[in-house]
Amino acid sequence: MKINDYINNLITNKSPYYLTTENEKTIQFEGIEKYIYKVLNNHKYKCTKTTENYDNIVKNIIRFSVQNKLPIHLDLSTGATKNPNAISSPGIDWAEVFNIAFIREYLKPIAVAYKHGVVLDYFSVAVFEDKVNHIPQADIEAYDKQFSELINVYQNYLPNNLKIRYSRLSDRGSKENIYMSMDKKISELRRNWPSLSNEAKSEKLRRAERNIYLTGNEPDKDALILTSALSHDAFGSECWSDIAKPIWHEEDDISLGHRYTDGWAIHIKSAPGSTVNYWSGTGVLVRKGNTFVPTVLSPKQYDEISDRITIFKDTFFKSNKELSEKLDPILVAPTSGMCIKNKK
Repeated sequence: MKINDYINNLITNKSPYYLTTENEKTIQFEGIEKYIYKVLNNHKYKCTKTTENYDNIVKNIIRFSVQNKLPIHLDLSTGATKNPNAISSPGIDWAEVFNIAFIREYLKPIAVAYKHGVVLDYFSVAVFEDKVNHIPQADIEAYDKQFSELINVYQNYLPNNLKIRYSRLSDRGSKENIYMSMDKKISELRRNWPSLSNEAKSEKLRRAERNIYLTGNEPDKDALILTSALSHDAFGSECWSDIAKPIWHEEDDISLGHRYTDGWAIHIKSAPGSTVNYWSGTGVLVRKGNTFVPTVLSPKQYDEISDRITIFKDTFFKSNKELSEKLDPILVAPTSGMCIKNKK
């Protein structure tokens, strides 16, 4: 199959999902709630087991939504800016394209069987990026604009019963209150830092350095990286839950995530061939026989195979001024030599 034919089919795929005999039996004998739960836990899309506590929350939310005749409402929190170490930074690339197509297929079986439909919110937490990773505001705004436009493109290729939206934490909560909550937690984490093992410290610092934006002129790079590591952990702590409570209606919202999902989300892949956060990596098509596997590679993974990447010119987005420049090069990798291990 030609590259651009594959891309066109991937994005414009409006083919309906047809219920299988097994699907119909589940709905008939176990009910629509059980069917929705099974779809969300489909191992084709899911990575790791959901914690018992959050699994029970998911079941309760499904029950609440069905009983109240509400759409199944899901959110996927997004870093809302490209990792500064990714080759496409500061804007989007094919990783974002692959993710939306993948999530659409994940949710189609619910949309066809549940008459009240499905709503997915890509939920931007960009308000954290300046504080955690020192990402310039201009880069955040560029990513925001491009990703919003990409979602607009996909609106033409969704089932009637599935809606995808883009929303921002910054539109719903006070930045000052968010930072105040984080600062309190950062101070606590800084006091506890000396008690951590050297291995734990090294991993946290490595992760922070991987994501932080540095110009090379910082007077104290190590101090910035440490603060970034503490800020990341503060964001991932109860701060996030506390901040989210007044913003989300927990009764009808199920969270999805690609990394660091323990206890608060269903852990799903970001693309058919990856668990890397789509905003953290680069979208690459990996050849597999006569077709391709959409994959998201971390900066390190991309570096390891960059000499085997072939670049093709995109035709799908050529008339879209906002996206054509970012999505013109389609990156393709051969199956040979691809041994990509994704850290969970």
